[in-house]
Amino acid sequence: MEFVNTLEKERNLIYEPDAVAQTDEDIKIYAEQAEIIPFEFSAPHKIKIRRGDGNIVGIVLIILSVVGFVIGITLCGDFFQPLTENQLDHSLTAKIKGGFFSNAAASFITTSLWNLSAFLLGFSSISQPAVFLLPVIKCTGTGIMLFSLIKAYGVLNGLLTFCAFVLPSFVIGTVLMLYICRCALKTSGRLFLYISGRDTASRLKELYSEYLSKGLVVLVGCFAGGIIDAVISLICSNFFVI
Repeated sequence: MEFVNTLEKERNLIYEPDAVAQTDEDIKIYAEQAEIIPFEFSAPHKIKIRRGDGNIVGIVLIILSVVGFVIGITLCGDFFQPLTENQLDHSLTAKIKGGFFSNAAASFITTSLWNLSAFLLGFSSISQPAVFLLPVIKCTGTGIMLFSLIKAYGVLNGLLTFCAFVLPSFVIGTVLMLYICRCALKTSGRLFLYISGRDTASRLKELYSEYLSKGLVVLVGCFAGGIIDAVISLICSNFFVI
């Protein structure tokens, strides 16, 4: 070590004439100046799934349903043609005198057709706009029905008739359709990502099996809704005369 320090001093004197020779006491090593690069292992980041998107879609579908119902009421008579009194009498007579099984079958078929339309749109990767239109169209028709009943039978009798023979099936069918519309939008979006190559992890078999199971749940709901609507119609038919 002494030999190395001597060479260092001589080098400084030869190449740097103005330099002052350093003694051993002047040579100090500061540990805090040493660069220490620690090995850091960052923990894997968890992928957070945004669950709020599905809620937003559901809220949008509900708003569209309300908008369609308001459109049917406010624009009926000006933009839409209301149902005539003869058409309403024929429909209500079939409802009041049709019996339990006839009403249950009619309600089941009507509700199933709307939900089947929404369900089939889920198998297309570009059907999202059509799915959003279904609640508007369905609720617009119900708004036209309410306006027609009020115009034909008066405000009180029209509202009572609507609540007894139209509202139960409408509420059940709309809730089921909003659910299947939400599922159809999700499935259609995932299918679009799969076809475009952005989602290579999904499998079509698993995607469609999950979607078919939800469609089966809605079909069971339509069957139960038809029974509930038939029971309500049977009870209310004792208080209405056409």
